Amino acid sequence: MTTEEQGKIVRELGRLYPETKCFLDHGKDYELLFAVILSAQATDVSVNKATKGLFKAFPTLESFAKATPETIEPYIKSVGLSKTKSRHLVDAAKKLLSEHAGELPKDRKALMSLPGVGFKTSGVVLAELYDFPYIPVDTHVHRVSQRLGLVKKGLSPEETEKALEKKLEGLHPIEFHRQLILFGRNVCTARNPRCMECPLKDLCRDWKQRKKGA
Repeated sequence: MTTEEQGKIVRELGRLYPETKCFLDHGKDYELLFAVILSAQATDVSVNKATKGLFKAFPTLESFAKATPETIEPYIKSVGLSKTKSRHLVDAAKKLLSEHAGELPKDRKALMSLPGVGFKTSGVVLAELYDFPYIPVDTHVHRVSQRLGLVKKGLSPEETEKALEKKLEGLHPIEFHRQLILFGRNVCTARNPRCMECPLKDLCRDWKQRKKGA
């Protein structure tokens, strides 16, 4: 894909989704971290419904640290993997208080040392809260970027993130991340993508290959 084609994709996504915001509701920095932990294999809508009650019942980091997984679990059953995720929240709260004075570390490796925090989660938190130049890769970003041809096929999510960040320097990375997610949800869906309605089909690697094979 040429630099000109990449630019057209960036501009079209900006036209389609000119104003984006974080998909997960939060008021405090650690609340976003906890919401992203809960979002694993769950929808943002379900997480926002769960955290509304969760953050009211446990209004401080200290209250999470003093809680047991069993007291947290009923609030997050709807998002799935509730036993594991409730342990992660309690243990992460304890570690933030004991090792980081209750503040989120602004270092990716340190953030990833917290229970339940992986590469993608750390990227989302640092980019959303502190404008780190990351383009976190979830299933939508991974699928769309490879289908369009922004990156090579067969890359891991971590490799995809690094490739996107290298190719698309100068963007607002977290906004581009959100735009790719919205495009993946609304147009370039995992099953039955809406290719005929897609404004990017003439730039899309998968669409071009499909036309050649027709």
